[in-house]
Amino acid sequence: MPRLRLALAYSVRDPAGSGAAREILGLASHEEAECPRAVECYRLEVAGGVYLAGYEEDTVNLEFIDETPDPHADAVVILSRHSSSSGRPSLTVHHTGNPTSRTLGGEPRVLSVSAPPLSRALLRAYRREAEEAGLLGEYEVSLEATHHGPTRPGKPLVFIEIGSTPDRWRDRRAREAMARAVLHVLEHGVEECEAAAGFGESHYPRKFTEIHLDGPYCMGHIIPRYAIQEGITPDVVRQAIEKTWPEKPGTALVHKKSLKSATRRWLVELLESLGVSVETL
Repeated sequence: MPRLRLALAYSVRDPAGSGAAREILGLASHEEAECPRAVECYRLEVAGGVYLAGYEEDTVNLEFIDETPDPHADAVVILSRHSSSSGRPSLTVHHTGNPTSRTLGGEPRVLSVSAPPLSRALLRAYRREAEEAGLLGEYEVSLEATHHGPTRPGKPLVFIEIGSTPDRWRDRRAREAMARAVLHVLEHGVEECEAAAGFGESHYPRKFTEIHLDGPYCMGHIIPRYAIQEGITPDVVRQAIEKTWPEKPGTALVHKKSLKSATRRWLVELLESLGVSVETL
């Protein structure tokens, strides 16, 4: 796969994302730059020059990320915190979009463009850096299901996050693991892989994470059980397939145990009508 031109973004109000950005600046040579709408912007001297920019807006509202920090970037990696009611310590990667009418940034029932090869490279690097830092017994490394904005950008987006409480967002060990993972991907690039979309499982989909890290597929959009139960439209299923970079997946993985039989039949028929091969787990 040709080397991707990536851009990095974060919110200056986010202690996890801005903290990881500080770690990146401490690890990589850089110079100050100017980026539209950004309150902080730097050009890293890695991979031919990569822009790292901080914005006042929360990361879920970076709907303008196609134009800044680098309008010529192929994809954007967003450094961010992760919140959850469980408070579980986590190091996560995910794609963005709102599968249902429930929104957190972005538009309802709209998915952004996923990038399975990029998200696999990031999660693998994150796991490796967490292991080297001795964090694996303390933090869970996982994919998350597709959730929250932004939804408007036309280029692929991948979030890399630290969760799930303020003390974890300020954990320098986690921030450094994120920074080193991102720099590894910038320096070593992204490998080709066979993409698949996922349907079912929980917000932290264990089986899909295992497949993404070490299995035959890299995962694009993952529509979890709770979203399917709440009600997804055929158009959201179509988006989960078609809004995938660099090409739409030929396979969809349906988690059998987490979905009722009638729902599975509906999904399988719809996916097959979209020209996708279905595998049940």
